[in-house]
Amino acid sequence: MSLDVIHEHMSAVVNTKVRSLISKATLIEPSFTMSQVMNKIINGETFDVFCQEKNHTLTINVRDLIQHKYSVPMNVGPLLHSVPSLSENDTVGKAADIITHNGTRAVPVVKDHEIIGVVEAKNILKLISNQDNKWIKANQIFTPEPIVIDTETPLSTARRMMVDKKFDHLPVIKKDKVSHVLTSNHLLSVIIPPERVGKRDIGSKMTRTLESGVGNLGTNRMATCVPLDNLNVVVDSMLHADTTFCLVSLWDQLQGIITYRDVLNLLSTKLKSTVPLFIVGMPLDDNADIIKQKFTKALDRLQKVYPDIQEARVYIKKLHGVHNRFNYEVSTTILTPHKRHIFTRTGFELSKVTDEVAQLILKTLANRTKNRYKFSIRKMER
Repeated sequence: MSLDVIHEHMSAVVNTKVRSLISKATLIEPSFTMSQVMNKIINGETFDVFCQEKNHTLTINVRDLIQHKYSVPMNVGPLLHSVPSLSENDTVGKAADIITHNGTRAVPVVKDHEIIGVVEAKNILKLISNQDNKWIKANQIFTPEPIVIDTETPLSTARRMMVDKKFDHLPVIKKDKVSHVLTSNHLLSVIIPPERVGKRDIGSKMTRTLESGVGNLGTNRMATCVPLDNLNVVVDSMLHADTTFCLVSLWDQLQGIITYRDVLNLLSTKLKSTVPLFIVGMPLDDNADIIKQKFTKALDRLQKVYPDIQEARVYIKKLHGVHNRFNYEVSTTILTPHKRHIFTRTGFELSKVTDEVAQLILKTLANRTKNRYKFSIRKMER
């Protein structure tokens, strides 16, 4: 599936102004306790909450919350981190970049230093569903062989999987079939701390809760499809079931999972290069220019010795850490007629990680090409 064709197909969506997609934001204050924030998320059935502090837009989401250990009482302020915001005249493409780069499901829209709403991934999916996407198939965008658990899996294990792997959905298998899906939102509802207990009490209560099995915790409201269903079927199924995922199955066997991120990855940024180059999750800071330069130069050099390259895709994710220090993951896929080459690196400095990936691509593929085109010298029999 060529991203070049998809990029052209999705251009109307990418260039749409976000003002028509703005919905109500769930707002908090830095002085809120962890319990207040969690209750806001659970009662509002949302994933991200936001606040405005002077000229900074701050956020925290479910994935951030489930990885922390809490003391009681504790204010959410120290865990808040900055997030880029939109104006009403910004495009859906910019919103998609922020969502895919920061691992959120919504982007705040700010006017006169005030959050006036958010652009949600769900509303972008609605816009995508208005396109004729019948030629884009589920098996072209899904995440294959997703991690699954069973009803006896301890909640502590499920929590560790979500935190380590940075995902929000765990299909639960019962009698060789998916019976329901445990989400990070459901897990949050279990670990929510009470307001007025001692540290020893909350620690012991949380331990007892997380040591219990998953059981029936989760949702049985599931969107499903088969591998050859088209994107319209997938998105419509997710919107109709009001879920953030779609399970891809064949003959009752789970083949993969599609989430909001997988669909939004189709709204990539195209850069000018000798090789078609697409970036998913383009950052909006100074690193953007550095990334563009390093990858375009690397591909220009590689094209001279490896003319078979058809397309390059770069995926950039900011992985939330602690104390406002973040890890960055840069994954690059190089497509050739016969193989898909994947290069991934993580680190705290995005420019350094980008440089490492670019050098790895050049070193690996250039050396492979040299070996490929070596003349063989055979010994002649006397």
